[in-house]
Amino acid sequence: MIYVPFLHVPFLHVACLACLACFSLAERTERTAKFSLLQHTLKLEDRDTGDSTHSLFVKFHKVAGSTWRAYVDTISHEGNSCSKDCGDPVWDCEQRYPHELATFEWCCQQSGKNDSCPGIAHSCTFHTGMAVMRQAVSGQNITTLTSDMADVQNLWPATERLKLLWKVEWARSWLPSDLHHKRLLVTTILREPIERLRSFYYFGGNGFFTNFSADLGNLAASHQGFKSWLEFRRDFVTGNWSYEQFQQQASNRDAGSTSMSIVLRSCCEYETWLGDGSVEKAKLTLATQFDLVGITERLDESLVSLGMVYGLTPQQLAAMFRRSVPEIFDNGDNKLDWTEEERALATVVAEKSTAIYKFAQEVFQRRAPALFGSEENMQAAVETFKKLNPDS
Repeated sequence: MIYVPFLHVPFLHVACLACLACFSLAERTERTAKFSLLQHTLKLEDRDTGDSTHSLFVKFHKVAGSTWRAYVDTISHEGNSCSKDCGDPVWDCEQRYPHELATFEWCCQQSGKNDSCPGIAHSCTFHTGMAVMRQAVSGQNITTLTSDMADVQNLWPATERLKLLWKVEWARSWLPSDLHHKRLLVTTILREPIERLRSFYYFGGNGFFTNFSADLGNLAASHQGFKSWLEFRRDFVTGNWSYEQFQQQASNRDAGSTSMSIVLRSCCEYETWLGDGSVEKAKLTLATQFDLVGITERLDESLVSLGMVYGLTPQQLAAMFRRSVPEIFDNGDNKLDWTEEERALATVVAEKSTAIYKFAQEVFQRRAPALFGSEENMQAAVETFKKLNPDS
């Protein structure tokens, strides 16, 4: 079935329907789309207290992603084990070890991997959110109202987005079946892809870990190792090696990875999980499916926008906890400076992701200020947030 978001008409009083009939389809659509965004500026206390919020955070990289997830979980009063389950609690281990049963089973038994949700989950904020979004939009005819893709009018109504997500059967454990007295908020945050490559390498993100310290820092990192790692991914994105070659090289911890999925997560996350490899489809997904697309390099502005989407003032957001990067995810001290050769290789590897990131920047710049009424109001909110919650 093809979903055409601008044919959606929300349930309204009969008198309102009669009034809306006076407007053209385009006018009705614009009003609906603007309401879809501007409704987020309402304070929580102004909403129906019986409404429940269901959250999907499509989490890519760590660092800002972990900070974002912590805020969403705190705002939603959702415990880590519940928001991490996402309907497929072993997804991360499956991604790392799809062909190694013993290692997969070991992975599933590690602390933090096998915690069960004690209640009923209503959010998905772990990396598994990438798989939810990918399966939801895969094979679908994603359309926009206008050719100006960053325009807020292209944001689909929540009811239409829920229809797509509901197709992911294994995610229904936390998704609402309808939006009667419920809200669905979908967010993500993207990082500049070239620097993200370096961060992934120095974090030790090839998928290997025999203990958690090995997964939280690449202790064998070197310029030669990073070069090999980038060359491996350059050859992948340019089509210069086969899957058989990947299997042969996968045991090389400098260059390879434990699985194809981890290779994709290391170099090609945005195009893979938002667009099935297509830059244009990834842009369509960002334009139509997300209430907010944040930018890591504009983290403070992104966080106050996240607060606004959930109906929180900068003061309420700042009172939660410090916004700084969790220490275990901060690998800034062990990164070596870029060499010209490394940066040139990374530019090739990140070509598709960079195009998607640049579009995400435009979406954020065009839409986030609308949550506050103006760019000036957004910057004032940032200053308030920073004063109350200085970065540590």
